[in-house]
Amino acid sequence: MYYSALDSRVIRDRVDLVATFEEWQRVRKLSQNELGGNMSYEFRADREYLYRRMTKGGIRSTRSLGPRSDKTDAILGHYLRQKQEAEERLATLAGKINQLAAVMRALNHQRVPSIAARLIRKLDESPAAARFRVVGTHALYAYEAAAAVTFEGEMVATGDLDVLIDDRAPLRIAIDGEARGLEAIARSVDPSFQQRQKGDFRLINKDGFMVEFIRPEARPAHRVMPGQVSDVDGDAVPAPIVGLEWLVSAPAFTAIAIDDRGFPVRMTAPAPAIWAAHKLWISQRADRDPGKAARDRIQAEAVLSLIKDRLPQEKLDPVKHSALPKFVADLATVGPARSDQKKLAPDWE
Repeated sequence: MYYSALDSRVIRDRVDLVATFEEWQRVRKLSQNELGGNMSYEFRADREYLYRRMTKGGIRSTRSLGPRSDKTDAILGHYLRQKQEAEERLATLAGKINQLAAVMRALNHQRVPSIAARLIRKLDESPAAARFRVVGTHALYAYEAAAAVTFEGEMVATGDLDVLIDDRAPLRIAIDGEARGLEAIARSVDPSFQQRQKGDFRLINKDGFMVEFIRPEARPAHRVMPGQVSDVDGDAVPAPIVGLEWLVSAPAFTAIAIDDRGFPVRMTAPAPAIWAAHKLWISQRADRDPGKAARDRIQAEAVLSLIKDRLPQEKLDPVKHSALPKFVADLATVGPARSDQKKLAPDWE
């Protein structure tokens, strides 16, 4: 068996944790979008004016709400009350998340490596979040979370995080309201992340953990895509790889997984059926390392088994998954010939 069902106690407390986390995200988004920045009176030409200052997507804006009056006093008072209430609500929810994370640790439900989880959270917080997808082995954590199972340890063991970037639009990244790049995102999590050389697609930290930024190979290959690089000089440059256009065009699959400290992490990956079909396709490529190819097949078979047993709504659909070529889709429906399959004829072909 590729995976094990979660214990009922883990499921119960995990449901509470996920619900609390989703409410925290909702309040935080409201706070950032409607209550972020500041509002205050400022003197201009010996008169007080109420100003609203915000930074969104790395762009600062300032708006005058008019000279001081009963109306502007009411606006400021309402804003400050809302902001205080939101901060108190966030603090309460954050405390509850901490408590429930401790419960996850006590129940030994610790999954996504914390360094990967922190990177994924930072990507998810970026205004460009919709442009990022977790692919490779880490996507398994999203699939198992949705199915209330845990994959066997060897199935998810990896020392790198693959991040697929949708390069069909300009790539603009901001951290805490400031325009930054891909390397800055990684270094905001762990300052030891660095490129092997400028313009590399891979960043490595002091512990040897790698984050790799990849994108679909353009057609034709020399075509310049709007988002193939960020606007930051010397930033990491996503590597173009053939076949990733299927994953970037696949329906998004979002689930809340639990990291190895018990904290929730929102993960967005490609639809599991397309992920599995892509893995099977990779495993059959002549240039694929044999050891990696064998693991690709096992992971793909595990996800297809998970879809059949626990996520039937995610089965391969020719309409929903139309971006996938038929010859690749067939791999997920028919499957490759297995090495342990009984042969009914001699090996003379």
